[in-house]
Amino acid sequence: MNVPPIEIRRLLPEDAALYRDIRLEALRLSPEAFGSAYETESVHPVGWFAERLERGAVILGAFRGGELAGSVGFVAGVGPKQRHKGELVGMYVRPAARRAGVGRVLIDAALDLAAETVELVLIAVVKDNEQAHRLYRSAGFVEYGLEQRALKIDGRYYDDILMAKDLVARG
Repeated sequence: MNVPPIEIRRLLPEDAALYRDIRLEALRLSPEAFGSAYETESVHPVGWFAERLERGAVILGAFRGGELAGSVGFVAGVGPKQRHKGELVGMYVRPAARRAGVGRVLIDAALDLAAETVELVLIAVVKDNEQAHRLYRSAGFVEYGLEQRALKIDGRYYDDILMAKDLVARG
């Protein structure tokens, strides 16, 4: 069985159409995992996504066989009191690429990127998503809190498990 390798690279404005497709798929298939909504972002043209890739969070894409299989964003804190930490956002792996190591490779690449500028990385995962929770624990994230009723979708509340990974070795 010949499985294509996973290539990780930063998504650039010229990748906006690919990014728009995966982002809208994520919002449509897993609405409870994202603070934004499909209805909010689907009205935006490709140019809006290109702008986001140019000026927003650093978005990493995982490619398998030339196809965008997953993505994750990294946002560093700003200002002197928060620049020591950052957050992983918008983590999504397409269903066909799950359980193939794509999520782990994405997380590891995002942590490598984060380690260049921050000491602490935060992530929030919806409480019911045990697969994602397990992935983040295996990457060294630990729980530090629970945000109850973090999101409300169609009258149902979703809690977020708050997790952190300390990138600074303590002796």
